[in-house]
Formats: sequence, C-alpha cells, structure tokens
Amino acid sequence: MAIPFFNQDSDYLHRGSPNDSRLLHSDSSDQIQVLSPQVGQGYTQTIPLQEGMSLVVIDYSVNSTFLYRAPRPSTPFLEFEFCLNGPAAGQSAFVPHITLQESFGIRSAHPRQLKVEVLFSHSLFETYSHSVVKHLHPQDQAMLFNWASWVHRFQRGYDAKSSQAAFAHILSGGIAATNPISSAVDPFNHLDFYSFSRFWVSMTSQMRQLVHHILSCPNSGQIRRTYLESKAFQLVDLFLQELNHANGISYPLVDGDLDRIYQAGRILARNLNNPPSVETLARQVGLNRFKLNQGFHKVYGTTPFRYLRHCRLNLAEHLLTDSDLPIEAVAHKVGYTSRSNFANAFRQWRGLNPKALQLHSRDIAQSQGFAS
Repeated sequence: MAIPFFNQDSDYLHRGSPNDSRLLHSDSSDQIQVLSPQVGQGYTQTIPLQEGMSLVVIDYSVNSTFLYRAPRPSTPFLEFEFCLNGPAAGQSAFVPHITLQESFGIRSAHPRQLKVEVLFSHSLFETYSHSVVKHLHPQDQAMLFNWASWVHRFQRGYDAKSSQAAFAHILSGGIAATNPISSAVDPFNHLDFYSFSRFWVSMTSQMRQLVHHILSCPNSGQIRRTYLESKAFQLVDLFLQELNHANGISYPLVDGDLDRIYQAGRILARNLNNPPSVETLARQVGLNRFKLNQGFHKVYGTTPFRYLRHCRLNLAEHLLTDSDLPIEAVAHKVGYTSRSNFANAFRQWRGLNPKALQLHSRDIAQSQGFAS
C-alpha cells in the first residue's frame, strides 16, 4: 500500500473557519486549518497574541501514516508544547526551530491528540531561548555552547570571542543567514542531542489547570487576547521552573554520580551496534545497577534499554532518508543483527516499514529535487 506524500501543507491541511463548531472558543483573527479527511479529522487553531507570540491549539487524529515536506520557516522560533492527549500525554517540552530550511517528516497514525503550544519569535525568541539555557544543567549548557562555537567556526571561518557569543550569533539568525546546508554538513548533525538530559518535563497539576483555562477561555475580543497571553506566559514560566527542578542534582544524585550518568548516556549513544550490557555499563562508569537505572530515570526520563532503543531508531530514520545504505547496513549500523527484528521495531515506532520510508524518500528526492 502506497504511503501518501504531501508536498505542501495545503495538500493535507485546508483553510477552516473561526465559526467551526468544534472550536472551544474563537475570534475572527484566529487562523484555522482542518485536517483533510484523506488523512484524519480535527484542526489546528493559531491565535495571534502580542508581536512575536502566538498560541496554537491542536486537536486532531491521524488515520494512516503519511510523509510530508515541512515548509521553510520565515524566522527562527521557539515552541513550548503541553500535551493532554496523544502519544506524549501528560508531557511538556520545548522545541527550538533555528535552521530556516525545509525538512522531510513522518506523521504517524494515532488516535486523538490534544495539545497547546506557545510560540515565540523575534525578540521573544532570543529572550526565552536564553531563559531555557539558564535552566539547563551545567553539562547541557557546556555541550550547547561548545556546539555553538563549532557552528560559528564552520560557517564564519574563525572562532567567536566566546562560546556564549557564538550562541548569541545563532539565536540572532546566524544559521539562517547562510546558504542552504546539505545534510552531510548540517550543523545539527554535530549536536549530540542524545547526550542532553531533558528537553521535556511531566506536566504538573498547575500546568494542567492553566491549559484548561486556556481551552475554556470565557472572553472575547481584546479581553480574550489579554487573558490568553497572560495564561500562556504563566504556563511557560511554570515549565521553566519545572525544567530547573527536573535538571537539578539533588535527590537522588550527587555531582559525581550525575557525571557518571552523562558518561553512560554517551557510551550508549556512541556504541549503538555493540552496546555494553547494563551490568557492564554500570561497572564502566563506577555505579551499581540500581543507581544506574535510577540515574537514567532522573536524567533521561527512561531506562538505559529504552534510551538505547530511542537512539537507534532515531539514527535509523536519519540513515533511511539521508543515505544510500541498504536496509541490512542500516540495521547493522544501529545495532540490529536481524533485518526482520529491525523492521518490526521501526514499524512499531514509526508506523511504517523502513524499506517503504527509504523508497519514498528517494523517490521524493529524485522527482522533486528535495535535498537529502
């Protein structure tokens, strides 16, 4: 069965009306998009607030997996998302959108997803990007600043005055200002995301309450906009407080133990095709098995095994869409000795076979000039 590919948003998202009865509240200035019946049901509602800030309500379900070309953003922006229903229910996260390039993505089939997003661009993008970095653990900050220095050196040909200056250059649009970058030298390929602790936190009862206030806003006009803006700022502030707490080093880890958990994460991420057992990994970093598992839950929010699986399948997706490796080679490179086991794991994770993704991405690249 052929997997649909949509070359632009309008192929699967159609313009809707603020009068749509499914909307919990609306205004004539809201931008409504409804999902094509070909792929699912539901809508996205973008509510403009002050300059550089908007609120997005997403409520839809996807019937079958499809591929799409994500449009090139007009400006860098920062996304904070808060999920009530769907695969990430009960979680909140921040997602930076820094490189202004087209991307190729997969939208997997799933039942109803309901979430609220707060988007910051322009001056608010820089302000809140710095706020997020301040709330990261010092090791995460160091990795991020080292990466920023590499990007500055790669693009400008010389070192920045400091790693903080290099990061500020990126936030001001430094990556976006360069020529299109092929995937082989994409700066984000040099940022070891899997070595970071968390870009997400579990939603607290206060966060949930604020999300429900946003979804049930009783006002209209300018009063509605002011109300939603206030709730959105409160929601992001709560997220940052919780991020700071989640990335703290109090219970159950002391400084030395925390360093060992980061080291264990790097060992797994860099040895996908021949990872050590949990017992061996614990010995390598000087922890017992209990403390290693406890530390992984604290730092990465999951077990060492699930962390390894996530790293493997993320790299596999990248190789399937951006390399010429055959399926067997991709499976081996990410640590699967059996092609069928790899296919089953990837299908459970993404909702489609790896071969289907590879064939579609190659066809798209060849017929439509999509850079891979």
